[in-house]
Amino acid sequence: MTDNRRAARVGSAAAGSSAVVAFLVTIVTNYVTAQPPKWAENTLLVWSVFGALAMVSLGLFFWERRLAAQAPENGVRPVPLGRIAVGGHSMNPPTASARVRGREAELERIGARVRASGGGMVVVCGAGGLGKTTLAAESAAQARAQGQAVVWIRWRDDPAQLGQDLAQAAHILGLPDSRLEEARMGRVSLVDAVWEHLADVTGWLIVVDNVDTPARVGPGSGPPAAYRGWLRPYGGGVLLVTSRDTTRQTWGPDADVLHLQPLADDAGGAVLLDAAPHAGTENEAEALAARLGGLPLGLNAAATYLSVPTSRHRTFTAYQHALETEFADLLGAEHPTAATDPDTARLVVRHTWDLSLDQLHRDGCTLARPVLQLLALLEPAPVPRNLITPKLVTDATGLPATVATVDAALAGLH
Repeated sequence: MTDNRRAARVGSAAAGSSAVVAFLVTIVTNYVTAQPPKWAENTLLVWSVFGALAMVSLGLFFWERRLAAQAPENGVRPVPLGRIAVGGHSMNPPTASARVRGREAELERIGARVRASGGGMVVVCGAGGLGKTTLAAESAAQARAQGQAVVWIRWRDDPAQLGQDLAQAAHILGLPDSRLEEARMGRVSLVDAVWEHLADVTGWLIVVDNVDTPARVGPGSGPPAAYRGWLRPYGGGVLLVTSRDTTRQTWGPDADVLHLQPLADDAGGAVLLDAAPHAGTENEAEALAARLGGLPLGLNAAATYLSVPTSRHRTFTAYQHALETEFADLLGAEHPTAATDPDTARLVVRHTWDLSLDQLHRDGCTLARPVLQLLALLEPAPVPRNLITPKLVTDATGLPATVATVDAALAGLH
């Protein structure tokens, strides 16, 4: 800290000296171009003095710039606080609508990495509806409260847009316009320019939300695990990615992968009681949470329903009983744009799973949805793996099935 203050004082002195020299240069210039005194009639003397002052001024200017950019002892520049994104879409994190329950261990794990000096990449992954975005938003809020610079990016299945967003994030964190111009002119790779800068600054958290198609992230066709694309674990801050892809091979050995699980019954009951404290007892809330499988999206939907005074079912027990006959109305209700708008689909229990099933189909697991429909016809009990044979799948669905395609469907569903 003492060395930093000394460097600041030296930098201030350099800046002041530069200003004084610039003023003297101006005086000399005015004498030469206006009405010079007797001593200024010696042209050789005047221009020698002018040249010397100009050289000193330039030297002080570059010295000042070097001191301003000089890193502290740890070799990494801190991010200036208070800088915000402007233009285009918002890069501010969303606000969690309710208290986050049952994710204390995950929040602490992310927070510890944010507070550490090493940076890195954290991947929060899991099935649709498990609260990945909510966890990331709470982590972002905690990081911002600790003085970190926070930037939020939504993956739109567009590698070019992601590149622009990350370049904007790096610009917010101090990447100079000149470096971006070099990338635009093709003199340097944009992805390398961005990550060279992000490796050189600390005190930031960048969230890239909903990266459900990591193979498309780019640039190029290399996998994210190669760490040559837009997602890298080598920054001075923390890159936090949320995704439905839970495969360790996708994210590579240097990513800290947090695979979310459904909430425990007590945490799920707390979610319900937070929103509807008069709907029943703690035990009744936990029973409903268990019936909803500990899925945060389902719990929030039930809690919202129960908190409305005009709802037909006003207690945890009544809601749980109604699920047996009114599931489609309570949790799978149609939304005008859910079938066509992925952002809306993520907010509806049935539709958020449709997104995953559609993605599996596009990835070649064409039997994933039919096999899931077959499993749904069975009682809620463990199903022996050897029961799901290609012949059973073909007989039940009418679709051709082989050992390989059935294995792929079950692996994708898992």
